[in-house]
Amino acid sequence: MQNGLPLEDALNIVRDVASGLHYAASKNFVHRDIKPENILFREDNSPVITDFGIARDTQSVTQMTVIGTVMGTPHYMSPEQARAEEIDGRSDLYNLGIIVYEMLSGHVPYDAPSALATSIKHINDPIPLLPPRLTGFQAFINRALAKHPDDRFQTGEEMI
Repeated sequence: MQNGLPLEDALNIVRDVASGLHYAASKNFVHRDIKPENILFREDNSPVITDFGIARDTQSVTQMTVIGTVMGTPHYMSPEQARAEEIDGRSDLYNLGIIVYEMLSGHVPYDAPSALATSIKHINDPIPLLPPRLTGFQAFINRALAKHPDDRFQTGEEMI
């Protein structure tokens, strides 16, 4: 991503990651930390979602983490993650939406001097506009980064 990606390659990566997130959500798993560092590539350049260390089974009666604690990486965190609320697969899709924004623009949409300030931007700041040459992707970004999960893509298949 730092060196730039051809648009077709970027879209293929997003499609494959969204498919993987769709599968995980269908099995009641939420990754909770989708970010570029957690997407690795096989020898054929197909992406693999890694580091399920803070993933959660949404159907489990055993709480693996304390409710009300923030989990994830601030630059990629959904508003509900930043508020330490209950999350589902739509939060992972928000994280992927942040990656798409970064792939297109070259930077994350929300940045601040501290993790807390960055998290607050995810909650309160409007969705930033893409550069004029990328306005064709703005509707996708607006839906992927909607502040409320009901306004986002509901599944990885829908995002694809």
